[in-house]
Amino acid sequence: MKALQTTFVAAAALALAGCSSMNLFKDSPSQSSTPDLAPSDTLDEPFANSPQGLSASEIRKVLSGKSWRWQGSKLSGVTLYADDGSSLIEVTGKGTTTGKWEARDGQLCESVAPAPFLPKGLPMKCQPMSGSGNTYKVGQATFTLA
Repeated sequence: MKALQTTFVAAAALALAGCSSMNLFKDSPSQSSTPDLAPSDTLDEPFANSPQGLSASEIRKVLSGKSWRWQGSKLSGVTLYADDGSSLIEVTGKGTTTGKWEARDGQLCESVAPAPFLPKGLPMKCQPMSGSGNTYKVGQATFTLA
Protein backbone atom coordinates (compact mmCIF):
# COMPACT_ATOMS: atom_id res chain seq x y z
CA MET A 1 0.00 0.00 0.00
CA LYS A 2 2.87 2.40 0.87
CA ALA A 3 4.51 1.71 -2.52
CA LEU A 4 1.23 2.43 -4.31
CA GLN A 5 0.79 5.67 -2.35
CA THR A 6 4.36 6.72 -3.14
CA THR A 7 3.86 5.95 -6.83
CA PHE A 8 0.57 7.86 -6.89
CA VAL A 9 2.15 10.85 -5.14
CA ALA A 10 5.06 10.88 -7.58
CA ALA A 11 2.68 10.78 -10.54
CA ALA A 12 0.52 13.54 -9.10
CA ALA A 13 3.57 15.73 -8.59
CA LEU A 14 4.44 15.51 -12.25
CA ALA A 15 0.94 16.51 -13.27
CA LEU A 16 0.66 19.75 -11.32
CA ALA A 17 3.91 21.32 -12.48
CA GLY A 18 2.59 23.03 -15.65
CA CYS A 19 0.02 25.36 -14.11
CA SER A 20 2.14 27.85 -12.20
CA SER A 21 -0.11 30.83 -12.90
CA MET A 22 -3.29 29.06 -11.83
CA ASN A 23 -4.82 28.30 -8.53
CA LEU A 24 -5.39 24.65 -9.41
CA PHE A 25 -8.14 24.06 -6.96
CA LYS A 26 -10.16 27.13 -7.87
CA ASP A 27 -9.54 26.24 -11.52
CA SER A 28 -9.21 29.78 -12.75
CA PRO A 29 -6.29 32.12 -13.38
CA SER A 30 -5.33 33.82 -10.17
CA GLN A 31 -2.74 36.06 -8.61
CA SER A 32 -2.75 33.71 -5.66
CA SER A 33 -0.41 30.77 -5.71
CA THR A 34 -2.17 28.65 -3.13
CA PRO A 35 -4.53 25.71 -3.52
CA ASP A 36 -8.23 25.82 -2.75
CA LEU A 37 -9.20 22.27 -1.84
CA ALA A 38 -12.26 20.76 -0.23
CA PRO A 39 -12.76 17.15 0.94
CA SER A 40 -15.87 14.95 0.95
CA ASP A 41 -16.10 11.77 2.91
CA THR A 42 -18.22 8.67 2.99
CA LEU A 43 -17.95 8.03 6.69
CA ASP A 44 -20.40 5.94 8.64
CA GLU A 45 -20.76 8.59 11.30
CA PRO A 46 -20.87 12.25 10.27
CA PHE A 47 -18.98 14.84 12.28
CA ALA A 48 -20.90 17.47 14.16
CA ASN A 49 -19.75 20.79 12.77
CA SER A 50 -19.23 23.75 15.02
CA PRO A 51 -19.51 27.27 13.61
CA GLN A 52 -15.71 27.06 13.17
CA GLY A 53 -15.96 23.88 11.08
CA LEU A 54 -14.23 20.61 11.83
CA SER A 55 -11.61 20.18 14.53
CA ALA A 56 -8.04 19.35 13.52
CA SER A 57 -8.48 15.77 14.74
CA GLU A 58 -11.73 15.38 12.76
CA ILE A 59 -10.04 16.67 9.60
CA ARG A 60 -7.15 14.21 10.06
CA LYS A 61 -9.63 11.36 10.58
CA VAL A 62 -11.59 12.31 7.47
CA LEU A 63 -8.57 12.67 5.17
CA SER A 64 -5.77 10.39 6.41
CA GLY A 65 -5.02 7.38 4.28
CA LYS A 66 -7.77 8.12 1.78
CA SER A 67 -8.07 9.37 -1.78
CA TRP A 68 -10.52 12.20 -2.48
CA ARG A 69 -12.01 13.37 -5.77
CA TRP A 70 -12.13 17.14 -5.86
CA GLN A 71 -13.97 19.49 -8.18
CA GLY A 72 -13.23 23.16 -8.55
CA SER A 73 -14.78 25.62 -10.98
CA LYS A 74 -12.47 24.63 -13.89
CA LEU A 75 -10.21 21.81 -12.72
CA SER A 76 -10.78 18.48 -11.06
CA GLY A 77 -8.68 15.63 -9.85
CA VAL A 78 -7.88 13.18 -7.09
CA THR A 79 -5.68 13.70 -4.03
CA LEU A 80 -4.36 10.97 -1.77
CA TYR A 81 -3.79 12.26 1.78
CA ALA A 82 -1.15 10.03 3.42
CA ASP A 83 -1.07 9.57 7.18
CA ASP A 84 2.41 11.17 7.34
CA GLY A 85 1.19 14.55 6.01
CA SER A 86 2.30 14.02 2.42
CA SER A 87 -0.09 14.00 -0.51
CA LEU A 88 -0.23 12.81 -4.08
CA ILE A 89 -2.23 15.08 -6.36
CA GLU A 90 -3.53 14.17 -9.80
CA VAL A 91 -5.02 17.01 -11.82
CA THR A 92 -7.27 15.76 -14.60
CA GLY A 93 -5.67 16.44 -17.99
CA LYS A 94 -2.54 18.01 -16.45
CA GLY A 95 -0.62 15.35 -14.57
CA THR A 96 0.48 14.60 -11.05
CA THR A 97 2.56 16.15 -8.28
CA THR A 98 3.18 15.77 -4.59
CA GLY A 99 2.32 18.00 -1.68
CA LYS A 100 2.14 18.35 2.07
CA TRP A 101 -0.93 18.79 4.24
CA GLU A 102 -1.83 19.47 7.84
CA ALA A 103 -5.03 19.96 9.75
CA ARG A 104 -5.79 22.93 11.99
CA ASP A 105 -9.07 23.52 13.77
CA GLY A 106 -11.55 24.45 11.05
CA GLN A 107 -8.89 24.46 8.30
CA LEU A 108 -7.03 22.25 5.87
CA CYS A 109 -3.55 23.55 5.06
CA GLU A 110 -1.81 22.38 1.89
CA SER A 111 1.25 23.04 -0.26
CA VAL A 112 2.05 21.67 -3.71
CA ALA A 113 5.49 20.74 -5.06
CA PRO A 114 6.72 22.08 -8.41
CA ALA A 115 5.78 19.98 -11.44
CA PRO A 116 6.03 20.42 -15.24
CA PHE A 117 2.62 22.08 -15.35
CA LEU A 118 3.23 24.04 -12.11
CA PRO A 119 6.91 25.07 -12.19
CA LYS A 120 6.86 27.13 -8.99
CA GLY A 121 4.58 24.86 -6.98
CA LEU A 122 2.23 26.39 -4.43
CA PRO A 123 3.17 27.49 -0.88
CA MET A 124 1.29 26.31 2.20
CA LYS A 125 -2.17 27.85 2.42
CA CYS A 126 -4.92 27.18 4.95
CA GLN A 127 -8.59 27.22 3.99
CA PRO A 128 -11.82 26.59 5.89
CA MET A 129 -13.04 23.01 5.84
CA SER A 130 -16.56 21.95 6.69
CA GLY A 131 -19.01 19.22 5.88
CA SER A 132 -20.14 15.79 6.96
CA GLY A 133 -21.23 12.46 5.58
CA ASN A 134 -20.21 12.23 1.92
CA THR A 135 -19.48 15.88 1.14
CA TYR A 136 -16.86 18.30 2.41
CA LYS A 137 -16.00 21.78 1.34
CA VAL A 138 -12.50 23.29 1.51
CA GLY A 139 -12.39 26.80 0.20
CA GLN A 140 -14.16 26.71 -3.17
CA ALA A 141 -13.67 23.00 -3.90
CA THR A 142 -15.94 20.06 -3.16
CA PHE A 143 -14.47 16.68 -2.24
CA THR A 144 -15.98 13.19 -2.36
CA LEU A 145 -14.33 9.96 -1.29
CA ALA A 146 -12.67 8.31 -4.31
